[in-house]
Formats: sequence, C-alpha cells, structure tokens
Amino acid sequence: MARRVEENLQCPACLDIFKDPVILPCCHSLCRTCVQQWLEQKGERFCPVCRTQYGSMDVLINLALRDVCEAFTQTSAASEDICVLHKENLKLFCLDHQELACLICKDAEIHAGHKFCPIDEAVKAHKEKVEEGLRDAKQRLKDYDETRESCNEQATHIKVQMEQVESKIKKVFEELRHFLRVEEEARLSAVREEEQNKTRMMKEQIEALSRDMAALSDEIRSAEEQLTSEPFSFMKNFKAAMVRIQTIPDKPELLPAALLDEVKHVGNLKFSVWERMKETVSYSPVLLDPNTLAPGLGLSEDLTSVSLEEGQQRPNNPERFQRYTVRGSALVSGVHVWDVEVGDNAAWGLGVALGDPGLPEDMKAWRIAFREGKYKMFAQPFGVWNPPVRLQRVRLHVDFHERLLAFSESLTNTDLCKKYPTDWPNLSDNMKMFPYFWTDDQNPLRIIPLALHVVTQSQR
Repeated sequence: MARRVEENLQCPACLDIFKDPVILPCCHSLCRTCVQQWLEQKGERFCPVCRTQYGSMDVLINLALRDVCEAFTQTSAASEDICVLHKENLKLFCLDHQELACLICKDAEIHAGHKFCPIDEAVKAHKEKVEEGLRDAKQRLKDYDETRESCNEQATHIKVQMEQVESKIKKVFEELRHFLRVEEEARLSAVREEEQNKTRMMKEQIEALSRDMAALSDEIRSAEEQLTSEPFSFMKNFKAAMVRIQTIPDKPELLPAALLDEVKHVGNLKFSVWERMKETVSYSPVLLDPNTLAPGLGLSEDLTSVSLEEGQQRPNNPERFQRYTVRGSALVSGVHVWDVEVGDNAAWGLGVALGDPGLPEDMKAWRIAFREGKYKMFAQPFGVWNPPVRLQRVRLHVDFHERLLAFSESLTNTDLCKKYPTDWPNLSDNMKMFPYFWTDDQNPLRIIPLALHVVTQSQR
C-alpha cells in the first residue's frame, strides 16, 4: 500500500516525490523545477505528459498535493524506527546479524541463540569504531597531503637539478673545448714555426747555389774566351785557366730533412691529444650521491667531497639520510679501493653501508670513526680504538670474492684493521652495499682521484 501511495506522489517528469508541485492548465501536476527545465530545454510551452500547449507560465501551486507529499515524507522518516515485520519500535541490536531488532525479533527463531544489546550501547560502540576509523582516515589524509607535498618538492627539485646538471655539463665541455682549442693552436704554431725555419733554410740554400752558379758561369765563360784567344795569349794564361777549371766545386747536394715532418705533426694525432688530455681530467673511484645527502651537509661540484654546511634545500625523497650522512654509488661484485682524505676533520666516519637503498635509516654500517678526540671502530656502540698512526688519508678495500673489508693509512702505508664479516650480504634489489660517509665538521672529507695512465699494447 505504501509503495502504491508513493508512486501516486511521484512527479512524472523526475520520478521523485513532488517538490513544490504546480498545476498546468491541462490539470497535470509537476514539480516547478521540472516545468522550468522542460521549458529551457524545449523552448516551447506544453505539458510533458499529454503534450497540451499552454500560453503562459502562470501556473497554480498545488497546495493539497504539496501537503500530502510533506506528510508522506515525514511518515516515511518516522517509519524507519519501526520493525517492518512486527510493527514494534526497534530498541535492540543483534550482535550476530549486526542489525536492528525489536523485542519480538529477539525471541524469533531467526535470532535463536543470538546476543543482543540496547541500541544506545550499540550506538556508543559503533561510534567509537567510526571515530577510530575517522582518526585513521584523517591521519591517512594527512599522510597523503604530506606525500603530495613531497612530490611537489621533488618535482620542483627535478627542475633545479636539471639546470644544475646542464650547467655542469656545459662547463665541462667548454673546458674540453678550451683544451682542444689551445692544443690545436699549439700544434698549428709548431707547424708554422717549422715551415718558417725550413723555408728560411731553403731560401739560404737557394741563394748560396745562385752565388755558386754565377761564379761557375764566369769561369766557364772565361775558359771559353781563352780557347778563342791568340796562341801566345792562350799559352800564357793556360796554367791559370787549368787551375780555375780543376778547382770546380763538387756537385751540390740537397739538404736532408728539408721537408715538413708530417709524422711529427699528424701521426697518431688523436691519440697524442687524448694522452695529453689526461693531465686535465681526473677519475674518482667513488662518487657521492646528492640524492642521499642529509640536510645540513654540502657536496663539492664534482661530487667527491662532503662537509658540514648550509647546503641547498633538497626534497625528502626515500633514499635520503636524515643526519650527517651521505653514501656513494652502489658497489658491484669485484674488488673496490678508494682513499679518503680526512685532514683536519674532527668528526668523521668512513666505511660501507648495507641494506635497502630506499630505507637508509635502517642500513647497517661497518666503519671506523673519529669523534671527540677518540678513534672508534665497528661495534655498536663504538669501543675506543688506538690506531698505530694519526689518520690523514684512509684507504678502504672491499673484496667481494674474499668477503673482506680492510682499512689502512695510505700516506704511511700502515694497515689498520681487516674484517671478514660472517653476515656478508647477498646483493639484490633490496640489499646493496655502498661507500659510507659521516661527518659533523666543516672541514671536508675528500675522495682522492686515481692517477691516470695511457697504455699501449703491441700485437703479437
């Protein structure tokens, strides 16, 4: 019955309970809003039910229908507290079915053996659950907001990184171009100098030959004239003529190595320039990763030294350490050696870190350290350790084949300690080993570059 009544109170246009019903001239009732929307969409005045046209929007409010709709709505709201089966007030809550029930439902077979509690108690318990869920949801919303803010910071920092990296690349290539321009000019100058010297020598040789040719021509001409002279005159000058003819100089020879030495200037030119270039470049066996740099630390432009300083603001990405720490690039299988100059740094730690790169604070570190005037090594907490020499340049040696980690003082070639950890890690995506650097001092820790050598190998 209630459903049939509800159907009779539905607007034929929106199929909802009448809201502010009006009567059209054709006697059909619709919501005022529906009539206005129909007019705006169709542009014509006619009833959407029977298509009867009407001349104006002067429609009457259906007061009776409005009252009936409001009464039905209120009755429907009030009926929510009534059991649909027994028409009794819902005062209990079934803990097994998790639904409202009346006193008769409690004794019904469908609820046999079930536990019930008053609605007020159920409301209190469920409100506590909802409140707890709301707290979790609000915290999660806060987490989302913080994560989104971090993403915004990272997006901004990516652009900053791009500009910085682009600037560094341009600077390096400009230095290389400058080196090549200087090298080119030096080699061109050497070619020009040799050309000038050998051209001058050749001109001097040509001039000398010209002088000798002129003198020889005079002698030839004089001898020819002697042959045509009177016998008395010929015999008188014969001896002198023979002396001049017999002292003719030897055949002139070309100067050796007179041409340009092309082999010297263009032979293996690219190789020799490349060999010279090693004087202007350096290679670091370990590079520090800016994306892991803790706040309050700064890196050098070439990523080989770290110190305590107010550095550039960096986003809170997952790989970043939080206190005084930075790591190098991941070590792969094999042997790795690098030297770190500690110098006057009064608070440092060096070694390797093991763990998930996305969880830096959970990483395990094998290291030696110097802090508060005392050397310490490995164990947590560190125990005091007295090395045989004052440490200025620490060498770290990592051998994956031998599962060895060794420290030494490279300036004095003094062994410090060796460790063969029993828990040597098996490398994977979530387990890696990294060079580890910790400092709380403005004096930098600096990775020493390797000396470069160009070696050629003959074929057999």
